[in-house]
Amino acid sequence: MGAAFRAGHAVVQMTDQRRIEEEALGWFVRLQDADADVADWEGFSRWAALSQAHAEAYDRLEQLWIDLDDVAPGQRGHLEAPAVTPLRAAANDNASTRRRVWASLATVAAAAVIGVLVWPMYEGRERHFATTTEPQRIELADGSVIQLNRRSDMTVRLTRGERRVSLREGEAAFDVAHDAARPFTVAAGDSSVQVLGTAFDIVNHDRRFSVGVERGVVAVRASGHPAPIRLTAGRRLDQDARGKVVLSQVDPRRISSWRDGVLLYRDAPLSEVGADLSRYLDKSVKVSASAQELHFTGALRLGDETTMLNQLQAFAPIAVERTGSEVRVTARGGH
Repeated sequence: MGAAFRAGHAVVQMTDQRRIEEEALGWFVRLQDADADVADWEGFSRWAALSQAHAEAYDRLEQLWIDLDDVAPGQRGHLEAPAVTPLRAAANDNASTRRRVWASLATVAAAAVIGVLVWPMYEGRERHFATTTEPQRIELADGSVIQLNRRSDMTVRLTRGERRVSLREGEAAFDVAHDAARPFTVAAGDSSVQVLGTAFDIVNHDRRFSVGVERGVVAVRASGHPAPIRLTAGRRLDQDARGKVVLSQVDPRRISSWRDGVLLYRDAPLSEVGADLSRYLDKSVKVSASAQELHFTGALRLGDETTMLNQLQAFAPIAVERTGSEVRVTARGGH
């Protein structure tokens, strides 16, 4: 009786595992669709958080699929994968696509075992990048792209086992190439962000740390918070100088708007706007207690000091005093 029970239990476990793998494939196909939105990524995040088995099933599937990109072009042959069909296609097409995807993944797994995959070599040298008045676009050897904002400083090191960036100061937008075998980690002071492949923005300035996700999922370890915080597309984490962490929902298009020459705000505390201005103006911007209670919604076109401060005064009830070394912002009629 006991043996029969154990056998039956094993069947149940196998059935559960197969169900989880099918669900993982469903999420994988859905998230490959160009129309995947914030709701899709949030739904996936909830599904992956149900259990470790869910997250591991998706990671295995994603890694096998990503590994196909590392096969040498002349060695691909029949390993070339079919295009992924969006979920909005007919149900029978989805079933056919699922069978083809699983077959391709099995082929890739076999190829990995017999040593078909070709892994590039990396020297592992640390490279340093710094900007002053103009941003800089940096294309890494792995296909990732970093856009380093003005007055920012960072180092990059790629090795066979990892990809590591240290954002010492300023802001950078990352579009990370998928590589499950080499996690991409960005350190910013005592905080860090780890991803496999996604697009996100980080600010590390004046004891302020911020992460916003445009696409994909990242794991954030904020200073003083050992447990990782999972952020999906359209989510943002802000940590102030006191270590307080605030999570919020934002339009993914606003996260790295500075790349288009504009800063976009929606009900942002004026202290946040002041912190941003201090980086762009390269001088201290002090926001008085009365002005810190104000919130700002609008767009600031990047420009010189006079232009940016005039824009802010036109849209917010504030007064601005300027000296050679700092800018003081107060509420009109306040101190």
